[in-house]
Amino acid sequence: MAVSASALMTAPTASAAGASPSAKAAPAAQAAPCPELPCQGSDPASVTAWQTGGAPKLVKEAVLASGTRLRLYTGKPAWDTVGSVYSWAEVAFAGSSQGRGWLRTEENLGDGINIQTTLEHPRSYRDTSGTTGMFLYDTIRYGVVYANGACVTDGKETGCVNALVSTVVPNGPCAGWCSDADPSTIAASDWSYVDRSDLDRVTLPSGASVQKVDGRLKQGSYLGWAEGQLTASGGRFWMEAWQGAGRWGEVYTEFTPAGASRTTSGSTRAYSWLPELRACVRDSSGTACTRDPDVTTTTPAQAPCTQLPCAGVDSSTVTEWMPNYEPRLVEDANIYQGGRLKIWEGRPAWDPHHMYYWGEAELPTGREGVFATLMTHTTPGTDVRAQRPVPVSGSRLTATGRTKMFALDPLSGKEIAGLVVDGKNWSFATQQGNNMDLSDKEGPMGPCAPGEVCEGVAPATVTQWASVATDWSTAKLPGGQQVTLSGSRPSWSVSDYYAWAHTTATGTTVWLEDKAPGGTYTKVAAEKVMKATSGQSVRACISDGTATACTTPLR
Repeated sequence: MAVSASALMTAPTASAAGASPSAKAAPAAQAAPCPELPCQGSDPASVTAWQTGGAPKLVKEAVLASGTRLRLYTGKPAWDTVGSVYSWAEVAFAGSSQGRGWLRTEENLGDGINIQTTLEHPRSYRDTSGTTGMFLYDTIRYGVVYANGACVTDGKETGCVNALVSTVVPNGPCAGWCSDADPSTIAASDWSYVDRSDLDRVTLPSGASVQKVDGRLKQGSYLGWAEGQLTASGGRFWMEAWQGAGRWGEVYTEFTPAGASRTTSGSTRAYSWLPELRACVRDSSGTACTRDPDVTTTTPAQAPCTQLPCAGVDSSTVTEWMPNYEPRLVEDANIYQGGRLKIWEGRPAWDPHHMYYWGEAELPTGREGVFATLMTHTTPGTDVRAQRPVPVSGSRLTATGRTKMFALDPLSGKEIAGLVVDGKNWSFATQQGNNMDLSDKEGPMGPCAPGEVCEGVAPATVTQWASVATDWSTAKLPGGQQVTLSGSRPSWSVSDYYAWAHTTATGTTVWLEDKAPGGTYTKVAAEKVMKATSGQSVRACISDGTATACTTPLR
């Protein structure tokens, strides 16, 4: 039996979250916002009735010092005849503060391994107060995303919740890997710990010394830096990165960022760099290092270029690799009974500061549109959402073969990816920070080249969706005519989601709008024409010649 809940506006209110199961039955069954369950990304405010005992329920709440609030809700909409539990987040930014709220999946694999993955869906996050779309709260179905956690940040703090805990931690100077932080400016309250071990301190006969310091920020980043004291006679202290145990013994090379060394007393910059760093100091009285003191810095072999990183080098010409960084397969874009692109990773002995990647493609002959290419994407922002992948220049193959090596700085924030197309289907693989094993996704050829944005496509022509096409939100004219904003990712789209506007009303004009770079709304598509979108500011509009109504965007 379906029950009605308090009307949801931009977010479930306290009364909606605690709606009584004994409320009145809905007069008419509400249709599901998608043709096939589960419906992912639909607006919780559009739900007119909830199942008995399934009214919106507050799971957990987090409140930041600024007053910004995050709430995670669950509920069972009456239109889901299977009785699935859905979740969504409500974010309320205090005052003029800005930030982002987003949903995520938390998976406990045991042995202390807890994988946290941000949902990559246009309706799973927002930068303004309101609610996200609804997603399954839990599922074991392969390829179906679910959200059992949520986070919010205001730029200073980040709060996260799940069914068990609610945490708030300071953001610190960076998120994830820190490439150049000043430890002297980080507030003491931002640290989980700072360790200055006596075992990581050395002193020269002159009295000059260096201390290797390790710290962990409350937001999770591990940092390493050096603090040195030099005498009036001058000198230098710096950090070195451990490269592994090779045929020469322990291998260390100097860490090259400009902030990793000093010629005056003080602190170097701090870096997230694993494996271990050590600190060294030198002046006229000698040289000493804090770890493996008998091991000297290894000078890299002569590189095949004058300036690192090298470009256009064939991996087969590398005669020696850094210890622990010999070539390994990191991703495999593999089309069933079709093309294949293996992505390899390694660190040549002549460049200890970059990871190099190359691809090995197996491509069919006698077909048009066959190719394989390496790609990169960045993972910026508080929710680490991947941007559209970009092909690596010079890495495109149109026949079976191997690409040249391409270098990435581990501190750059870029991730390697690859796309292979065999003329009938495509496969895309990308290395993510949470990857436990190789993974790829596959799809058919579409109306435009894989990886490119398709224009002017009607949703009725899409025969298969990567996730079910779902109504995201609606708006009505005073006369009752309704426009619906729908969206999803077609199975032929590598990474882009598409949105479109449609209506069943007659005598009206319908179109799709999105924000232009200047911040004003502009028409981007006619009725029932898809447009690639982030989903944040897109809206569907309807007009009867007198009045106009548009759906409420997330941003």
